[in-house]
Amino acid sequence: MNRPSQQSALRPKLATTLLIGVSLVTCGCGGEDRQSGNESTPASGGVVGATGGVVTGGAGATTGGAGTGVGGVGSGDGGSTGVTGGGGTGGAVAGGTGGEATGGVGGGNSGGTGGVTSGTGGVTSGTGGVTSGTGGVAGGTGGVTGGTGGDTGGTGGVTGGTGGVTGGDGGNAGGVGGAAGGNGGSAGSVGGASGGDSGSSGATGGSAGANSPGCGTPISPVDPNVQQTIVVDGTTRYYLLHVPLQADNRTPLMLIFGLHGYDMNNVAVAGLYDFTERSNGQAITVLPYGEGPPPGDVSHWGDHVLESTWQGNEANYNFIRALMIELESRFCIDVGRVFIAGFSMGGFFTNTLACAHSDWFRGFAPIAGGGPTSCADGVEPAIMIHHGTADDIVAISSGEGSRDFWVEQNGCAQTSSSSFNGCESYDGCPDAAPVVWCVGNFNHTITSTTAGNIWSFFSGLE
Repeated sequence: MNRPSQQSALRPKLATTLLIGVSLVTCGCGGEDRQSGNESTPASGGVVGATGGVVTGGAGATTGGAGTGVGGVGSGDGGSTGVTGGGGTGGAVAGGTGGEATGGVGGGNSGGTGGVTSGTGGVTSGTGGVTSGTGGVAGGTGGVTGGTGGDTGGTGGVTGGTGGVTGGDGGNAGGVGGAAGGNGGSAGSVGGASGGDSGSSGATGGSAGANSPGCGTPISPVDPNVQQTIVVDGTTRYYLLHVPLQADNRTPLMLIFGLHGYDMNNVAVAGLYDFTERSNGQAITVLPYGEGPPPGDVSHWGDHVLESTWQGNEANYNFIRALMIELESRFCIDVGRVFIAGFSMGGFFTNTLACAHSDWFRGFAPIAGGGPTSCADGVEPAIMIHHGTADDIVAISSGEGSRDFWVEQNGCAQTSSSSFNGCESYDGCPDAAPVVWCVGNFNHTITSTTAGNIWSFFSGLE
């Protein structure tokens, strides 16, 4: 993993005509005074838990009592009538499938699968009970008050049935609701085979698929100094990848893209962003390389060797999207916490992405960039803009133009209050779409303060 390091390079004054979308923008993207810092703020993980079966437990009215109904994985055969316990399925004290409150034939609203003390779904020992079933808060997919089949128990319960915190095997730490008798059978009758399936669907957490397909897959170490490749639309594209050493593909991580500028490569900015280090291992950092000759493995910054670009075209859009999908399939990523920062021409491109594909990222952070000039109605990204007053490559007026555009686009007020380090957060913005303007006496570069602000901004977005 690249650690922050002091770097310096001559920054010739560059100028290049940049096409963003259909607009021509004049900018140069060399730089100097590159430095990095080390700030760490843990990021939050995703929601865990899986639903241990919707119907759950042994539907009291269908399989309870009445002779020999089978109601849970661990139940008996039901006794002769199940009215007074008979042992196993349907009993009052020996519990079983189907008692109202005393076992027997047909569940009522609070009975359902299992008797009071030992039936399937019972209060203390049935599968799905409060204290010992598979998948509840302390076990039990069968609901808060006992067996499945009753209105208060059968659907997994308010706090019991949805995967659980310390329960069975479904979700990240939740209950499968089945294999050991979780209440999730087709009608609560057997509870195992069907219950297991409904629980395991929560293996990636229970928040509507918030975690990526890579969660739970084997993970392989990645050398942060080696260019990775992906073929997009028949073209080989390059990127560097910084993955925390402690990543295990079980704990969802943030994913942060960091873009370089014109006539640079991704090696030049690797130590400047360094979001993986700043996050204390809570984020994967990916550093894509723009269009140009192969980036190599040594830093290039404004030396006319690569003359790489980030234009707002379909080739680059498709690259970013394909790379995002690729990483989400390989690593455990919280897909609701994917972000992008871009410097110079990469900053222009970041602003363009915020307009064209705001739904791909939770937040955007252009640095020393400019644009856009128009967006569709309703596009309101969370965005933090940095620009230096001493920037002699891209004038600060470009950054101010971006600021003014997003303040209006997001419906913010013209007033602001101090925030972060040298920043102003605008009032009246939507809660999910803040606009933050950061300015300081620095030239065309990514300072450690800038990178620290961006990390704080991204990590604070829910």
